[in-house]
Amino acid sequence: MNGGEINSRYFILHLGVLHGSDRYEVHLHMEREPLVRDLQEELEKKARVMVANQKLMFRGQRLHQCPDTSLSSLGIFNGNQIILIGEKLKGAEDTHYGRLLSIEKDVQLIDDVLELICRDFEKIKGNATNPRQCSNLLVDLHARAQRCNQDLNKFDQVANNVTVDSSEYEALRKKNEVLNRIKDRLDITNNVSSAISTYGSQTQS
Repeated sequence: MNGGEINSRYFILHLGVLHGSDRYEVHLHMEREPLVRDLQEELEKKARVMVANQKLMFRGQRLHQCPDTSLSSLGIFNGNQIILIGEKLKGAEDTHYGRLLSIEKDVQLIDDVLELICRDFEKIKGNATNPRQCSNLLVDLHARAQRCNQDLNKFDQVANNVTVDSSEYEALRKKNEVLNRIKDRLDITNNVSSAISTYGSQTQS
C-alpha cells in the first residue's frame, strides 16, 4: 500500500491544545472525518478534563456546543490551536483514572489481535485444501486465542485491584467501562476458541 492509498483511507489531523499553562499535542487518525466529540474524548484522556466539563474555543466558536460537527466544517485543520477550559481530575482520582486508561489501552491491543485471528480463521476456512496444514494452522490460531484469554483475565484482575473510592465518580465510571469491555472481549475470545475447536474437529472427521 502506497502513501496515496493510506491518505485516501484515513483522515489525519494534528492539533495543539492549550489548557492554562499546559499544552497538549492531539493526533487524530481516523477512517472518517474527525468530529468535535473525537477531540473531546482524546482530551479527556490526555488532559484529564472530562467531556462534560470541557469548554473548547476556536476563533470565537464554542466547539463543545456542537459535538457531532466535523472539525473541518468549523475551519479546523492541521496545526490549528484550540483553547480548553475546564477543571481536570485531581489527586487519587487522577492516579486511578490514569491507571485504568493504561489497562484500557492494553485491552485495545487485544482487540487488534482478535481481529487478526478472526481474519486468519476465515482464510483457513476458505482455503482448506491441505488437511495437515489446515490442522497445524488451527492449532496455532487456537493457541493465540487462548493467550488472549489469559491476558484478558490478567487485565480483569488488575482492573479489579484498582481501589476506587465511591466519591471518585469519573474513575469509578472508567473502571466499570474497562471491566465491561474486558468481559465482552472474554466472551468473544471464548466464542472464537470454541469455533476454531469445532471446525478443527469437523475437518479431522
